[in-house]
Amino acid sequence: MRLLKSGLTVRGDSVYCPLSFTLDSYWNCLTDCHHCFFRRLNQVWGKDLRPLDVELFEKKLRTGLKNKNPKTPLASSIAQKKTIRIGSKTDPFQTCERTHQITKKVMNILIQLRWSFVIQTRFTEVMMEYEELIRRAGKKGLITALPIISPGGEGDWELFERKRTTKPADRMKHLRRLKRWGIPIGVNGEPFIPGYHTPKDFEETMKWLKSNGIPSYNTYNLHLNDYVAKRLVKIGLDIEKIWEGNQDGPWKATLSKLIDIAKKYDIKLGCPDFVNTGPNYREPANTCCGINVPNPTTFNTHHWKKMVQDGLSFEEILEKTWDGVGDYEQGKTVLMGQSKTNYTLYDSGVLGLRGNGYKGLI
Repeated sequence: MRLLKSGLTVRGDSVYCPLSFTLDSYWNCLTDCHHCFFRRLNQVWGKDLRPLDVELFEKKLRTGLKNKNPKTPLASSIAQKKTIRIGSKTDPFQTCERTHQITKKVMNILIQLRWSFVIQTRFTEVMMEYEELIRRAGKKGLITALPIISPGGEGDWELFERKRTTKPADRMKHLRRLKRWGIPIGVNGEPFIPGYHTPKDFEETMKWLKSNGIPSYNTYNLHLNDYVAKRLVKIGLDIEKIWEGNQDGPWKATLSKLIDIAKKYDIKLGCPDFVNTGPNYREPANTCCGINVPNPTTFNTHHWKKMVQDGLSFEEILEKTWDGVGDYEQGKTVLMGQSKTNYTLYDSGVLGLRGNGYKGLI
C-alpha cells in the first residue's frame, strides 16, 4: 500500500484560519459524504487510501523543532509547535483506523512531544476506543475534541453521511463522556446548507447542545463546487434553491438569525465567515471554530478583526500577529482592505467603523 508522505500541511487559506496547521492521517476518506467538497480531490488524487507515513511524520516534527531559522509557513508552524488540527481533508477515525491505527500512532507521538492538537471527526465511536490516550493527552492539556454534527442531525446522518458514521445521538453521548474526563470540547456544525437547512433546524440543535452542556458550536455555509452540486441533485435536493441561499446576500441574512439563536441559548458560536458576520460580531474564542486552543496561528483575519475592534493600528496588529505562518504581503493587503483578489477587513465593514481617519491607514 502506498503511504501518504505529506499529511502535515498549512492550509492555503491560512490568512483566514487560526487552525490552518493541519494533519491528515489518511490520503482519502472512504466515508465519501455527499456534501463534502473535498471529495472532488479524489478525481485528482485517485481513490486509494494511503495511510500516513508515521516515521516520516515524526522525523519532520523532531527535525523541525531544531530549526532556528524557519523559512516557510510549515517550518514556522513546526518550530513554534502551533496547535495541529487533525482531520482537515479526511476523517482521522474513519473505520479503516481500526485496521491501520495511524491516528493512534500520531496521538502517541504528539503526546510524547507535548504538542497540542484538535480532533475533528464524525466517528467518535472509534475515537473513544482510545480512552487511555485521550485521558493522558487531557491531563497534559494537549487535546481538544471537535466532533462534527451538522444542523440536520439524524436526517443529515441518513442523507449525506449515509449512516456510515457514528450516529449523532452517540456523538453527543461521547461528548458528555469527554466532558466528564475534563477534555475541552465543542461541536463543528459545518455545513449549514442554506435552502435546505433552516433556522428552525439550527435552533433545535442549539437546544440539544444546551441540554447536554456543550459550550460551543461552529457554523459556515456550504462549500459548493460543481462536484457537490451534481451529487446533491442526484439525491433529490433543489440545487437552485441551495445556490441562491448560499450567495452572500441571502446567507448574510440567515447568518444573522443563527447568531441571534446561538446567543439566545448562550452557546459560543464560531463563525469562520468574518465578512458576513458584519463589523460588530466578535468571535468568542481564539479560533473561528468557537474553541480555545493553546497555540493557534495568529496572522489571520480572525485575530485582526478583534484587534481593529479594540482600536489597534495596522502597525501594531502586524507586529503582534506575524508568526511566520502565511504570506506577509498578502496578509497585509487583506488586513488593510487593499487586496483586489481576496476578501478583506474592508469587506467585513469593520474598517468603516473607524472612519477615514483611522490611524492604522498606512
